Amino acid sequence: MRYVFAVALVCLVAVSAVPAYAQEAPKPDAPAAAADVNGVWDMVVEGPQGAINVVTTFKQEGEKITGTQASQMGEVAFEGTVVGNEIKWILNLDMGGQQMSIAFAGKVDGEAMAGVFDMGGMGTAAWSAKKRKQ
Repeated sequence: MRYVFAVALVCLVAVSAVPAYAQEAPKPDAPAAAADVNGVWDMVVEGPQGAINVVTTFKQEGEKITGTQASQMGEVAFEGTVVGNEIKWILNLDMGGQQMSIAFAGKVDGEAMAGVFDMGGMGTAAWSAKKRKQ
């Protein structure tokens, strides 16, 4: 009887020595809701020749985004995603018969966002944007 009591006591002490949080099964984190980027954003793109002002219009359905970017060089359509606060989209440009893809990636912080873009493998640069008041 004394042996059974001693084993039970050792088991009780061992279990109580482990913090409560370690005894519970881990719970998966709930996915963060996608940031809302619908609307018109004033963007500044830091290109090789200096800053370029771009007007970007986003249309969002869940995590999928579509839209256009307009600058002094014209207007281009794009597609991408917003997952949590991370945003990504790709512009496909025709550069005198040659196709070039520009990939934007960044983070949304309420009415602002910023990140970097890859100029078709020819380098990267920064961009930032603020949402226009409607």
